[in-house]
Amino acid sequence: MDPSPTCPRCQSPRASGPECPRCGVIYARADARAAREAAAKHAVPPPAEAMALVPEEPPLIDPAWLVRPGELRSDVLPETTPDLDAEAEDAAWELKLHTWVLPVVLLVSYGAAAGPTAFIVRLFTMPLHELGHAITGWLCGYASIPTLWKTLNLGRSYFMAALAAAALGYWTWRGWKQRRQWQVAAGGGLLLTQLVGTLLLSEQTTLMLITFNGDGGMMVLGTALMATMYARAGSYIHEHGLRWGFAVIGGTSFMDGFITWWRARTDFAEIPFGQNEGVGLSDASRLVDEHGWAEGDLIHRYVALGVTCLVLLAVLYAVKLVQGRRRLAARA
Repeated sequence: MDPSPTCPRCQSPRASGPECPRCGVIYARADARAAREAAAKHAVPPPAEAMALVPEEPPLIDPAWLVRPGELRSDVLPETTPDLDAEAEDAAWELKLHTWVLPVVLLVSYGAAAGPTAFIVRLFTMPLHELGHAITGWLCGYASIPTLWKTLNLGRSYFMAALAAAALGYWTWRGWKQRRQWQVAAGGGLLLTQLVGTLLLSEQTTLMLITFNGDGGMMVLGTALMATMYARAGSYIHEHGLRWGFAVIGGTSFMDGFITWWRARTDFAEIPFGQNEGVGLSDASRLVDEHGWAEGDLIHRYVALGVTCLVLLAVLYAVKLVQGRRRLAARA
């Protein structure tokens, strides 16, 4: 025995009794606890082979699954999740858009342009009217500057004609590099138009075309903007949602120009003759008074242009519907 035993807890000299007079611990219990801790500290861990022999508790398995694959009960079969076909969903969504957007846009635009809100609509469509004047001037070699209510024609400028030709040439070249045949055709056609307009048309004819293509350009540009609803997936217009705004602007602009001349077929009072404040004679007055057009010819030419735009838009609408249904059927 240790000649000077101490208390296991407070390390004070042991008393002769069963417990320490200083901390109150019972010596027998404290010695047993110390012996267990010493044994656990010096214990040797069992080898890995011995641990591997210890049986593991089997996992809980539904007995219904412990059958052959061909004998699985229908009430315990796992639920199947159909594969998601993102391309099919996109095709279905585009088909819905191609079916409804343009008819709805044209219907709503007709109501806005033909009703009491026509003056408000004209405030938003005038930029396309003036842009129609300006684009015609550019294609005829004129330095034309569009504003909100008037287009300034500064006369023929071959420098401006060269800039416009360079822009059209770049657009055509880019379409050829990207293998977009429609872009090559459009750019090439506009280049040829500019060549004829700049070099072959007289000043009187050019001014007549610039005047006519106020409402005329508004209908043509409006149709082109509506056609952006069919923009190629992945293009900037498609990815950034610009086609939605373009379709609305295009629909209201087309209807604003077309309704006036469609009504004029049965009522000459609908022809916008007169003076525009701060601008001068209206386009219709200039075409009749300065260029010698008859009222009937004026109406017929605007209506013919508008109907042509509608026919081309209808053909595009039908083609895209057929293509969309075929694409969706191919994914089924």
